[in-house]
Amino acid sequence: MKIQKILIAAGFAATFGAGAQAQTCSLAQMASLDMTNLPEGRAAVLLSINGTSYQFMVDTAGVFSKISQGVVNQQNLKAIPTNMELYGVGGKLRISSVNIQSLKIGNNEAKNFHLAVGGFTPPAGSKFDGVLGADLLTLFDVEFDFANRKMNLFSQDHCPGKVVYWTRSGYAALPFHLTSGPLGTGNNHIALTMTLDGHDVTTDLDTGSSFTWLRRQSAAQIFSVDEKAPGVERVAGSSDDSPVYKKQFNLLQIGGVAVQSPQIEIIFDRAGDAFRMEHSEKSRDDPIYGARLDEEDLTLGMNVLSKLRFFVAYKEHKIYVTAADAH
Repeated sequence: MKIQKILIAAGFAATFGAGAQAQTCSLAQMASLDMTNLPEGRAAVLLSINGTSYQFMVDTAGVFSKISQGVVNQQNLKAIPTNMELYGVGGKLRISSVNIQSLKIGNNEAKNFHLAVGGFTPPAGSKFDGVLGADLLTLFDVEFDFANRKMNLFSQDHCPGKVVYWTRSGYAALPFHLTSGPLGTGNNHIALTMTLDGHDVTTDLDTGSSFTWLRRQSAAQIFSVDEKAPGVERVAGSSDDSPVYKKQFNLLQIGGVAVQSPQIEIIFDRAGDAFRMEHSEKSRDDPIYGARLDEEDLTLGMNVLSKLRFFVAYKEHKIYVTAADAH
């Protein structure tokens, strides 16, 4: 799930040694993690917390990494309330944090690292103990190889553009920017532009979403699509308070890589409404210094991402994309 960060306590800092060596043109792999397919279509990897392995769902749009209350209880950790103010598609959330003595991603270790507690609920039939968010992912360059179920982490010290090693065929190279959360925090959401049925759409790349979805306002303004439009169906089980609809579009283009007939859900996103209720004072709406909530038109989820192989070069601010089976 995409969650925007409004205020975050200090203490989320680790280097894992990324970028310590002098820059070379070759890629330096720092970890290769097996990805497990969760029942709802998302992916998870194993991380070590104080010497014990736990399954973490990988969330490129998660502002920071989190563990469950169950892990806190098992590790006898003390959760501390924070001043964090969070907004997701369901509205406003608040969470606490804990200090972890040892956090390992592969052989890369961070000590005395703060993790948030809660703020996520695995769907029925799925189980994971935490969320690996962008606060950690952005310390590396990250390759998602869904065909081989691997997430590979690389040092960010390499020559620009020298990253697509798995194919001699063509690939797409798209620039992106990291959107800043309100109050200048959380510069870690991958925002780029794609083309859907001939229209440019601002897009958030989100491995934490099992499906791809359009904000209802964007669907209406860009595509003239609402719940009454031809080909639109209501998603079974969605509530009357927050109905979800779906539509099969014709073509999603990610640079030169095409995804045919993507199914996209149309959602009433509560994040913006909740944020405006909390930040309605004129002084808070200052366009330069005031708090803000970045909202893209489209959230690209795992029903599309799993058909791709892509390399996120965070330092370079580019994403390199091929089909999942490119070789």
